[in-house]
Amino acid sequence: MHKRNAFSLSLALCAAALFMAITATAQDKTAYVNMEKIFEEYYKTVNANIAFEQQKQDFEERVTMLRGELEALAKETQKFEEDSQNELLSMAVREDSRRKFQLRLERFRGKNEEFERFRQENMQKLQRIRGTKEEELVEELLTMVRKFAEVRGYSHVYEVSGRTLNRVPVLLVYPKDQDVTDVVVNIANAGHEEELADAKARYEALRNRNKPAESAGDTAPPAADAAPKAE
Repeated sequence: MHKRNAFSLSLALCAAALFMAITATAQDKTAYVNMEKIFEEYYKTVNANIAFEQQKQDFEERVTMLRGELEALAKETQKFEEDSQNELLSMAVREDSRRKFQLRLERFRGKNEEFERFRQENMQKLQRIRGTKEEELVEELLTMVRKFAEVRGYSHVYEVSGRTLNRVPVLLVYPKDQDVTDVVVNIANAGHEEELADAKARYEALRNRNKPAESAGDTAPPAADAAPKAE
């Protein structure tokens, strides 16, 4: 009789544990979102991209102008160097050219240092501005997703755009019918649809305006290499 009671108790405990597991599973409600897509499609992101692109192009125009000044100074310096070594010219002219060459060379070096300092400092400034704005928008969107999950009763929301160091998606397989990315995008842009469409058009026009131009952040001033060296 005692053994039967012990067996019955074990069976009852197993049944209770199984019931609790089934109940917990039934209460779970899972969704999946592509935060990269949500971020890119957010109207505030597009507006921020416009502001950043304008700042970037202003910087590139300034760099182009300064590079042109350096190139002109390098050519002038080179000309005085050539004259100082031209034996067809009088000694007085060559001495005067040598003096002017030294002055121009010193000036060029100072201008080149200013150029490099300006370029590096402003590149870092642009990167800080972009990073700060990205963090702000990401946090705003994460708060929105958490609120969305709370209102819709989701117990788990998984992000699917992330990749491993091997560039493999973290989630290789997941139920597409539980992907709520488009729903969140629509909520994020509710009431701002026209603003988003206009911002996308403006951003595309800005990017295409200087598309053939070489990026200032990727190019060193040609004058730095073209400048003559003092003997």
